[in-house]
Amino acid sequence: MKKITSMEALGRYLVVRYGATPQETCWIIAVDTQLSIIDEVLVAKGTLNQVGIHPRDVFRHLTAVNAYGFMMIHNHPSGHLDASAADLQVLRQFMVCSELMAIKFFDFLIIAANGYRSYRFSSHWKKIHLQSLLDNLD
Repeated sequence: MKKITSMEALGRYLVVRYGATPQETCWIIAVDTQLSIIDEVLVAKGTLNQVGIHPRDVFRHLTAVNAYGFMMIHNHPSGHLDASAADLQVLRQFMVCSELMAIKFFDFLIIAANGYRSYRFSSHWKKIHLQSLLDNLD
């Protein structure tokens, strides 16, 4: 896949590519302003049921490739597409970091061999504004 034309097409591509991975992993797809894929990189590899993802590692790579934005892909070997409490914590953390770094966070997708779930339009996706983050520093 060279360019993202829809989240559905991306989801199907990711299920084929990573859905059967036997341990939890996290991938980042970096894109330019036209949603052309700049890079697709493994940023964390875990165990059968968990993976640690650190924003420092992700944003170091995104800035190095001059990414406009990114999608985060996380697999669940169990086949469950629901986000765990740890997954939701990562989602919130990356929402804040992406706003601070001014790198667009387009989606968080959980994939498995049986499908995928996009969290972009879920109730867990919150719009974060830089000014509100700065206001909380006072």
